[in-house]
Amino acid sequence: MKKFFLFALLILVANCIFAQSETIDLQGIFKGKYRYDRVRSLTWRPQTTEYTFYNEEKDAIMSVDVKKESSPQNEKVLFEFSKLYGYALGKNSATKEDFTAAGGKVSTAWEWIDKNSFRIYAMIPGKDYCYVTYQISSQSFSTAADPTEGIAVMDQDANNSLYIYTTEYGDGFYVNDMKNPVKAKIILCPDTAKDVVFGEPVHRSEWGIEEGWYFSPNSNFIAFYRMDQSMVEDYPLLQTSEEDGAAHIAYFKNIKYPMAGRTSHQVKVGIFDARQSFQKKTCVYHYIQTDPADGEFLTNVTFSPDEKYLYITHLNREQNHSKLIRYEVATGKKLAVLIEESDSRYVEPLHRIICLNNGNFIYQSDRDGWNHFYLYTFEGKLVKQITKGNWPVIEDLGMDDAQQNIYFMTNKDNPVDQYLYSVNIASGKLTNLTPLSGTHTIVLSEDKKNFFDYFSNLHTPLAVYAGSTDGKYLRLVKESRNPYRDCELGYDTIFSLKNANGDDLYCNMIFPPKFNKNEQYPCLVYVYGGPHSQLVTNNFMTAGPFLHYMAQKGYIIFVLDNRGTSNRGADFEKCIHRQLGVLESEDQMVGINYLRSLPYVNKNRMGIDGWSFGGFMTLTMVTEHPDIFASATCGGPVVNWEWYEIMYGERYMDTPQENPDGYEHANIINKIHKLKCPLLIMHGQQDNTVVQQHSLELLHQSVLDDVQINYFPYTTHEHNVRGLDRVQMWHKIEQFHDNILMK
Repeated sequence: MKKFFLFALLILVANCIFAQSETIDLQGIFKGKYRYDRVRSLTWRPQTTEYTFYNEEKDAIMSVDVKKESSPQNEKVLFEFSKLYGYALGKNSATKEDFTAAGGKVSTAWEWIDKNSFRIYAMIPGKDYCYVTYQISSQSFSTAADPTEGIAVMDQDANNSLYIYTTEYGDGFYVNDMKNPVKAKIILCPDTAKDVVFGEPVHRSEWGIEEGWYFSPNSNFIAFYRMDQSMVEDYPLLQTSEEDGAAHIAYFKNIKYPMAGRTSHQVKVGIFDARQSFQKKTCVYHYIQTDPADGEFLTNVTFSPDEKYLYITHLNREQNHSKLIRYEVATGKKLAVLIEESDSRYVEPLHRIICLNNGNFIYQSDRDGWNHFYLYTFEGKLVKQITKGNWPVIEDLGMDDAQQNIYFMTNKDNPVDQYLYSVNIASGKLTNLTPLSGTHTIVLSEDKKNFFDYFSNLHTPLAVYAGSTDGKYLRLVKESRNPYRDCELGYDTIFSLKNANGDDLYCNMIFPPKFNKNEQYPCLVYVYGGPHSQLVTNNFMTAGPFLHYMAQKGYIIFVLDNRGTSNRGADFEKCIHRQLGVLESEDQMVGINYLRSLPYVNKNRMGIDGWSFGGFMTLTMVTEHPDIFASATCGGPVVNWEWYEIMYGERYMDTPQENPDGYEHANIINKIHKLKCPLLIMHGQQDNTVVQQHSLELLHQSVLDDVQINYFPYTTHEHNVRGLDRVQMWHKIEQFHDNILMK
């Protein structure tokens, strides 16, 4: 994207006539006032080119064949809920009112079993909650009992009957058989003890770990994490109130928080043998025989299609060396180290391998500077690099049934966009299946032949398309009206600036409504700037409604993605290693100096705001450039990286013992005496990500340095302020900057 021609833009903005007058209702954001017009329960019907959705007016499931031209005649009623109401009440059909009056409830979402049957979750009077299955061809119903305890986790195979749930006593994970839910209760793993956690994401959910257990393809086995935290130091969180509001004396709740340079937890991967457990009516399990010498962090757990093997990526404590290892499922024995990777900075294995039916597999790596697909043999021999170029594979969406094409998300054509691409494994041919510039959020059908595309760009709120991965059709399903159509919004634009290294730094700027280039405006800079982030993206209201609200008040809003942020290649992302805050602040100053050069920006009325890593960046900016900013707000800020957790902190900074100079330079406590502008710090008292010690120690140092800081703790919140309480936080930020910048 080329740098925009500012003069032409200003003429355009200055001549715009806004018919809207409403200010964004911040509470309305949480109360549904600005919901998009969505298609409810949009799903693909298996083995067909039809998509289905719920029509509230008709109280029915509708079907549309995307191979046919769009027309009212192409939309047909597939199922009327009156049939389900009648079945529940012992009639041919019944009204919704009769059904609800009898105590019935039903979900308007459904799960396809095959092209001729689906199931709906419902409360049938007299039967409690259950799954109701409907056969389209025979127009018949059947019911199946619902798991009545804990959290149901259904396998992706709709015919599978296994699920996991916790008991009310919290004494472990159990597996149940839905065909016989009472008699077949079997504990998944009895190897428990104090401070041992089962079936939860481990390693603080780094490296793409979002689950605590993994079903094998045919559900004969369940791999699960076991995390022993007994060796990790306790960290106290002060509890001053209970959810029930009862009066009591404050107390400490201890959590396990492994800080940088200290002792980490220990993790195992277990294998629960579901088939033998049900046959023997007892738990049959064993552990994978992992060796901490191969790497203590266990990630990207994957079963082979035939369920014979389990693949685990090991990462060492230094996070600069990874090993992909194959284990035997039946015995847990280590069979082979297939791939080893190392990096002088860090290795970050985020993606599970993709197993092919012939035993080969596809592996993702940024070894050439960009994340790409690589094809390997079963023995771990590299066959070929499948994708290549100065652009990343952002997300793998799977293969087609023939295992010829991989579908994935990338920003190949524009760094601020995101597209659906396919690549042919044999030829390497790339196809952009969603070429319209913007952000495409994709839901593929199970067989990968069709997809839904939830599309947005800077000035398009939402458009939903249905398309085929062979590129033969792409149909508009619905275009949403702008939910902020009654609000007077400022002009929103994306452009790029060059840093001293020659990198393009992408920026988002929002102008106040009725912007006049001959006037001067206060400016609010919003910053995050940390790894795994990209704030400047080509989607609607990319900066979020609160920053648009602040623009409505008369601020120019500015956001910039600096080095260290995502989707720009390994060098752009990893150059921050061992020196957090250095290159990031250099890049932010490129944006700040640009703003200060603009005649309509009042350089004496500049504010900055950020949270978490953005809080660290805010504090870095106002202490290293104290004469630039007139006001600053931040929340949950990292103040001293020694107090951050191992998995994230050591990846980017190594340990405090290995990198004392880097930790010393990044430490805000050493710089707070330089602060000149009014500063507001907010922090969740229950923050288990950036613990409150960070901001409390900074407050202590501010007393020693005779520096004034405004401070507000959110006593019941964790790392961020959620729900309606967030509105109060927004108003606190608004009022703080208004009192200084709007005078």
